[in-house]
Amino acid sequence: MKKIFPFLLSFTFLSLLFYFLPPKEIINFLGLITLKGFLLASFFYGMSHITRSIRWKILLKDISFFQSFFINSANVFLNNLLPARTGELSWFYYSRKLGINLSTSLVVFLWGRLLDLFGLFILTTFFYALEKTSLYLGFLPVFLFSISLFLHVPLRRFKGLDANFYSSLLACVLSLISALLKFSSLMFLVGLDPSVLLFLSFLGGELSTVLPIHSFGGFGTYELSFSLPQKLFGESLKEPIKLALVFHAFLLLSSALYGIPSLIFLHRKTSKF
Repeated sequence: MKKIFPFLLSFTFLSLLFYFLPPKEIINFLGLITLKGFLLASFFYGMSHITRSIRWKILLKDISFFQSFFINSANVFLNNLLPARTGELSWFYYSRKLGINLSTSLVVFLWGRLLDLFGLFILTTFFYALEKTSLYLGFLPVFLFSISLFLHVPLRRFKGLDANFYSSLLACVLSLISALLKFSSLMFLVGLDPSVLLFLSFLGGELSTVLPIHSFGGFGTYELSFSLPQKLFGESLKEPIKLALVFHAFLLLSSALYGIPSLIFLHRKTSKF
């Protein structure tokens, strides 16, 4: 039953979606996407991938940029596609193929995921403080950023890690840039202006990627997590769910374009990269 639950969740969500939202409405919403918007969204999404790959290269000094890019792309694609976060296992599998021991890859993985989490909350609190023009609220993102700079301290004893203050600072900054680039791809895809509420929806969608009940392809869990912040602020669920579905489809397609070639390369002699 546990194995088919993610598929049932995806099927149930899609059935309800097309019941309450006629396909014509979704097609009309897709009509808002221009070629220019799609190309800009693809560019910013690609830059987000490159930025994350540079960060992984900094955290794991014994691999090349290309190896880092291939592992990141394969991990993102499989993580988006496979249910119950089983795609995360690809990180450890391919790291092992590159000669990285399990303890090191586990520590780096957790370090990177914590930086992703801190980055999202830093940007959320920053945008909120900016909207409220509150100096006191402005100290919160600074505080969170300061904490993220010292996540490396317990990791210094692990070999293969470049765990010092400067690498930690650069990794933190790259995590923020990567999140901003991915958020920019959402804005350009459908021509939306940046707002705190939109970023909260983006945050909800990103946080859904850590849920163990992640459905097949993320359908259902991503859309609901994306729409929940807008519902909490009294907005209708109809428009954010359409937006979430379109952006989610874009993420799946884009991650596949990077992930599938990366999987092919990683299954060859990765030591020659």
